[in-house]
Amino acid sequence: MIEPLLVGEPLLAEIASTAVLPGSLAAWRLGQAGFILKFPTAVIAIDPYLGNHCEAILGFPFDHRRLTRSPLDPAELDILDLLICTHNHPDHLEAPTVRALGRGNANASVVAPPACRQELEGLGWSPSRIQSSVPGKPIVIGALTVTGFAVPHEDFEDENGNPYQGFLISDGEVTVAHLGDLLDDIRVREILSAEPIDLLAVPINGRDKTRSGMGFAGNLTAEEATELAWHVGAVTTIPMHYDMFAQNVDLDALARFRVAAVSVNLTFQVAEVGEKILITRAAGRAE
Repeated sequence: MIEPLLVGEPLLAEIASTAVLPGSLAAWRLGQAGFILKFPTAVIAIDPYLGNHCEAILGFPFDHRRLTRSPLDPAELDILDLLICTHNHPDHLEAPTVRALGRGNANASVVAPPACRQELEGLGWSPSRIQSSVPGKPIVIGALTVTGFAVPHEDFEDENGNPYQGFLISDGEVTVAHLGDLLDDIRVREILSAEPIDLLAVPINGRDKTRSGMGFAGNLTAEEATELAWHVGAVTTIPMHYDMFAQNVDLDALARFRVAAVSVNLTFQVAEVGEKILITRAAGRAE
């Protein structure tokens, strides 16, 4: 079992007490594709997988035991302004976690593709709190602008109903791109190249015939993720989606990502679960 750097109350206290100045961002990796982002005016969770729902609902031949211990009890995370779910796969929209966050963050909104709305309502999120993301149409929430864009996760319908999305989140000074699950595509590259990205979160767990035969939709390999990040000119890249389920990852994905990133002089940050990353646009680097 991989142990987070911080767990429970110490992690919650660090998130709450971290002061974020204009032009800066604090981020904590939660494992799998999950993050907490703290902007100067808002705290956001993206794709938090904090329970064991995949193991509970997926039987043989699937093995979804956690490799990384959950850093937080979602029932204790009560400072969110926004939840983002990139799509409705259970490791990105985990029912028990999303239900608990809805109950504990009464003033928070949730942004997700239209295909997630029915599930979100069933988990207790009222329709008025749900913002369905139409690719390319910005959603303004307080000082933040959240823009979804269609991504290929095997299937790719580049229209309003696309069930898989990546997201750009910006306060006008710092911009984060979270790619959810995806394969490479020129349309995604064009979107990501259109504006400066200070932090790019990209999956690296890859794909193969065995996983495809079991129904796993493919993701970028470590080398593809590196090349994409280099192409779009991300200031800092953070790999994700490599530390939760042994059955759906290239076991050497992280090591290969490091080698590939160094080979092209890509600026990247590998964060432990529960580790704080500080991004300052003026500095142009992770600290």
